[in-house]
Amino acid sequence: MKKHLILFLTAALMVLFVSFSALNAGDPVNFTIGWASLDITPDQPVLISGQFHARISEGIMDPLTVTALALESGSGPSSEKTIMISADLVVITDGTRDGSADNLRDNVRRILTGSIPELRPEQVVLNATHTHSGPLYNSSKDAREAYGVELDAMPPVECLAFLSERIAMVAEHAWNNRSTGGISYGQSQAVVSHNRLQVDFSGKSNMYGNVNRPEFSHMEGFEDHSVNLLFTWDSKRNLTGVLINLAAPSQVSEHEYKLSADFWHDTRVELRKRLGKDIFIFAQCSASGDQSPHVMVGADAEERMQQIKFPGVESGRGSLARRKQIAIRISDAVTSVFPYMRDHIEWDPVFTHHMKVIKLSRRLMSEEDVAGALSESEQWRERYEQLLLDLEKNPAIKDKPRWYYEISRSFRRMSWGQNVSERYELEKVQPLLPVEAHVIRIGDIVIATNPFELYLDYGMRIKARSPAVQTFIVQLAGSGTYLPTSRSIAGGAYGAVPASTLVGPAGGEEFVEKTLEMINNAWHGEK
Repeated sequence: MKKHLILFLTAALMVLFVSFSALNAGDPVNFTIGWASLDITPDQPVLISGQFHARISEGIMDPLTVTALALESGSGPSSEKTIMISADLVVITDGTRDGSADNLRDNVRRILTGSIPELRPEQVVLNATHTHSGPLYNSSKDAREAYGVELDAMPPVECLAFLSERIAMVAEHAWNNRSTGGISYGQSQAVVSHNRLQVDFSGKSNMYGNVNRPEFSHMEGFEDHSVNLLFTWDSKRNLTGVLINLAAPSQVSEHEYKLSADFWHDTRVELRKRLGKDIFIFAQCSASGDQSPHVMVGADAEERMQQIKFPGVESGRGSLARRKQIAIRISDAVTSVFPYMRDHIEWDPVFTHHMKVIKLSRRLMSEEDVAGALSESEQWRERYEQLLLDLEKNPAIKDKPRWYYEISRSFRRMSWGQNVSERYELEKVQPLLPVEAHVIRIGDIVIATNPFELYLDYGMRIKARSPAVQTFIVQLAGSGTYLPTSRSIAGGAYGAVPASTLVGPAGGEEFVEKTLEMINNAWHGEK
């Protein structure tokens, strides 16, 4: 009996020793990672989102991609679970704008939780790369609802169903692909995006425009060239994927009539050449509502360098050469950090995920705001109705290429102004706007989401005060709308006018404080 007891204790100690040695050696413990990606490019003409005027797709420049990253710590019902999804779309519809239950975020969650019952809806987080060359999708049954005229393209509601099913499918694949792995993280720099608001000496600001004029004073705000990186590894220390977070909407090819993932496509191609053809690339757009990849000061020098680096490739503001240049800058940022990452893998990082619905003060509009918006809307209404009458009298207009440009633009501008009046009435009875915010802690980094085109200042405030070693701000994890600063509202540029915003600076400050509260709670173990 004594002999058996000694053998039992010896075996138990050996198991403990092996387990302890494995932990010390940095071997995987109970953290699992799953990846998947899929082409979500529609196979028929669709309306392209991102401009006031309609665009019917005339082909495919490059594929639109959805990438899913599934993470789980522990096992069983009490484990922490998250599926993050990045899609080459302009926004992630969530019902905030129109109150529709038929929206991309909720559709994907319904499908996923139906097939993966252990998942809760709030554990699924979607973000858009903000390509202006992706499909328009929403609950509209035809193009007339969206643009005021019939167009020969996939109805937005059908496109919504198509995207919902494919995105949910790739997320399910990522979940089913989970296996033991680890993470490492780092930061680099890449000049990709710039403040796009120029200010006159009078204090008036404009989005884009010519800066080579005596009235030009300065660019309105700051720029953030940091690149936050999260690397994932399998149990044999092989790289499986890279999450890239930078303050740059993907809108180089924003005026094209072909579907495109913009510079993220070029970045995926370049990085897979360098790191391996099977590497997953997960794109996140950080706070950059006032940023753009278009160069405003020094544009001629930038274009000259594009011509030198990429001879024979069209160069310029919205060119493929510009996209390739950005892709190389991002890839250089990633590969400058990569050699150090394998030595800093965490196999069992702290992992928590919290979601809260935060109620933010709506941007209060004055009667003057409404009057100004309605006056402008009326001018566009007159233009739209005249163009509609011309079309009825002369149907041959439809034989011209892109005949719908002006009439669709007039309709959207008319609707844009009318929306201000509707919101003015709504804020009287609903002064607070509920928005969804996620905070995901992975080791000593944190990912904090928002649904806005968030002006950079707000993101920098969160980063500056966050207890995390690195803070990944993720905008457009929802339906969008700009969230401008007081400075920008005073300047009066496009993203700061009442028609562009649901929430103003007061709500912006509330969002910063609530997000920081969530991040601090993640560090102190509070729910």
